[in-house]
Amino acid sequence: MPRTASDQLLEAAQALDLPCGQEVSFKLLPGQLLDDRLLLGWQTRDFPAARFIDWLVQQWGLPQAAADALLQRAAAANTLGLSVEAGEGQVLYKAYLEFWDPIRARMRAGTLGPDPVLLHYGIKWQAGSAAYAQAEYHLHPQWAAYAIVQRIQALHPPGRTSLALSTANALVQRGSMRAPRAPMLYLEAHEAGSARHSCDINLYQTALRLADATGLLRQLGQDLGVPAAALDTLLQEHAALPLGHVAAGIDRRGQDFLSIYLGVRTLPA
Repeated sequence: MPRTASDQLLEAAQALDLPCGQEVSFKLLPGQLLDDRLLLGWQTRDFPAARFIDWLVQQWGLPQAAADALLQRAAAANTLGLSVEAGEGQVLYKAYLEFWDPIRARMRAGTLGPDPVLLHYGIKWQAGSAAYAQAEYHLHPQWAAYAIVQRIQALHPPGRTSLALSTANALVQRGSMRAPRAPMLYLEAHEAGSARHSCDINLYQTALRLADATGLLRQLGQDLGVPAAALDTLLQEHAALPLGHVAAGIDRRGQDFLSIYLGVRTLPA
């Protein structure tokens, strides 16, 4: 069996011999199922940001202008992420900086209000290309499940219902029923110069497993025309894994998407 893009990323990360978090992922799009996806994460105390960014340049072809943009923001980051997505004859990489420490400091000081705050800064690029895109992910602090449901409902494009957003909303409600007091983290992503508008909901604390989402995902797959046999194989293979987080919305081409991230190895605190 040929090595996938996910295999190559995981092997390169293992060669670093650093503590690393790992999430497997798959993505549903109209007529497509992308399953060669992987997200890895490191703490900056283990993998200094400057070294991480140099690794992205040398190993994964991060454009230098994008590296400079990451370096400008790296001092405040406490967690680093790198994901890969292969499909449609291309390989797409995404690098992330996460800024939890400033948010925690505001929480301790009692100065974190209800306004959105920057949690992630991301860079996306295609292997072998000098072009890249930037995205910011803003956390809406201290939102209960009801507020998240209401907000997702407001994200539907004018005049139509997003099937992906409806499914994400159903997963939030299912998580709330399973663990009514479990906190969920709700983020919205905005990509510069793009029509993309999406959200990301962290469901780890609800203790949902992929098996709990099987019916909803099969229905979404059917509605989007996703190959049913391939989706069923994924759902069965990973049924016992924790449902980590779900991203859903409208992508840069204006089409519905929903991504599922499943916890394989938690990043050490």
